[in-house]
Amino acid sequence: MKRLFLLSVFLLLGAAVFGQGANVWMKKTAFGGSKRSRGVGFSIGSRGYIGMGEDTADVVLNDLWEYDPGTDSWIQKASLPGAPRRDAVSFVIGNKAYVGTGIDAAESFNGNTLNDFWEYDPTTNAWTARANYPAAIYFATGFAVSGKGYVCCGKIFSSNYSQQLWEYNPTTNSWLSRAPFPGGTRYGLCSFVIGTNAYVGMGTDENAFTKDLWQYTPATNTWAQRANLPASERFAVTTFTLSGYGYVGLGTDGGYKDDFYAYDPSSNTWYVRSSFDGGPRRSAPSFTIGNFAYVATGKGFTGSRRDFWMYVPWYVGVEEHELQEKGIVVYPNPVQEKCDVLIDPEILQNEKNLRFQLFDMNGRLVHEEKADASFEFMRNGLPAGTYIFRLVSETRMINSGKLQLI
Repeated sequence: MKRLFLLSVFLLLGAAVFGQGANVWMKKTAFGGSKRSRGVGFSIGSRGYIGMGEDTADVVLNDLWEYDPGTDSWIQKASLPGAPRRDAVSFVIGNKAYVGTGIDAAESFNGNTLNDFWEYDPTTNAWTARANYPAAIYFATGFAVSGKGYVCCGKIFSSNYSQQLWEYNPTTNSWLSRAPFPGGTRYGLCSFVIGTNAYVGMGTDENAFTKDLWQYTPATNTWAQRANLPASERFAVTTFTLSGYGYVGLGTDGGYKDDFYAYDPSSNTWYVRSSFDGGPRRSAPSFTIGNFAYVATGKGFTGSRRDFWMYVPWYVGVEEHELQEKGIVVYPNPVQEKCDVLIDPEILQNEKNLRFQLFDMNGRLVHEEKADASFEFMRNGLPAGTYIFRLVSETRMINSGKLQLI
């Protein structure tokens, strides 16, 4: 009788249950530095970093802060030895970060455009000067693919923009000119990397905002146009990559934006994701650690911010009706000591080695067991709080959602 009841829940309430997949933003401890925008963000191993930028007093900065998701806390690290700056670029190669370019004043007409480049080693908390970028520039975009770093486009000075692409080799500490960006000159553009390809787009040349997307393949030094962002043209957006999808959101199209989208390169398709809960803003740096993305600071309607948010991405690329066909029911939820878990029979037929996983909100795996057609999940002393469950097979993540322990 109990299993029949659960089956009724599965068939009749499936849409409501499955529509509650993660795809959520969670507020974390505020950024350790001052309110700011136009900074850089990157991650190395299990730590994230935010630094540089422009504060609420129009002072440019050179500080760097490290985030530990295990303790949800920030600690200040060694400041960039070069000039304080905004609108710099950053990328990570191996276990080192590279930061460079930018401009050393809040108002561009008062500032010096920069071309210095620096390497940060988190194990020694030390910066080392590297070969200068070939041109002084700011508001470019930076990314790394297959052990090489890249800087694309940017603003040289007022009404003078670049479409150049340069490749950095950390072994030889040298720059190599590559095929220019085919979308034309622009600044305030964005980039993300999936596999061995980079995706570059958005931005402006001061005449018009854009929403195009271009794929760059370093192995062949070629560009190919991809599907436009299915939203308004914009610049100064936030990007990150998770689980083979590229995320683009926030930015400005004349006003501030809070929408987010995920790009699937296998189908050249965009999906609408949950809007950013921190409110509309632009120039907010990001980084990823494990299964989660993090977005910090930025400038919105009330000025620069120092709030900090974590994004839980699961359910990307799956339509609501598909979720009903690829489902998992957890009942009751919230859970006191145990709950029943029921798996869609179609999944059992088509997938191998199903596992039920439970993650805490710092991304740590706290429980895993074999998933059968129906089974009991036992709490076994796990503390109260919100968790994310996942149903995974031998080859993929099938479904996920929230589990509340009380």
